[in-house]
Amino acid sequence: MPEEIGEEGETLGRIVIPKIEVDAVMFNGVSRETLKMGPGHLPHTPVPGQPGNAVVSGHRTTYGRPFYDLDQLEVGDVIEVETATGQHVFEVRRILVVAPDDVYVAESIPGAWITLTTCHPHFSAAERLIIQAELIEGPN
Repeated sequence: MPEEIGEEGETLGRIVIPKIEVDAVMFNGVSRETLKMGPGHLPHTPVPGQPGNAVVSGHRTTYGRPFYDLDQLEVGDVIEVETATGQHVFEVRRILVVAPDDVYVAESIPGAWITLTTCHPHFSAAERLIIQAELIEGPN
């Protein structure tokens, strides 16, 4: 498992999704308090840009709703993440809707990926919207 990269709630970097006008600070952890501040990186998954599957969760309808329009993304859209190691560009490859307990979406994937998770549909936690994107450009 990847080494811990910081304390819960510490700033990890910045996530930009041009198509849906997201430009948000990303934090370490996915506690209730951390997700109130913005998108949170799931502990024990790689930092975005590193090999494996970096998982980032965000609110859809509350606390600034950074992932409100995540359902507008399409295969081929771009997600940019800036961390201490540099700028990473990911391209959306898969869009899924799963049950809240379908945690397989957080499992490691060969290559370098980012998985964005949020509640689905709007104003409900009945399902999870999952966006999986593969690293196409970056320092690693």
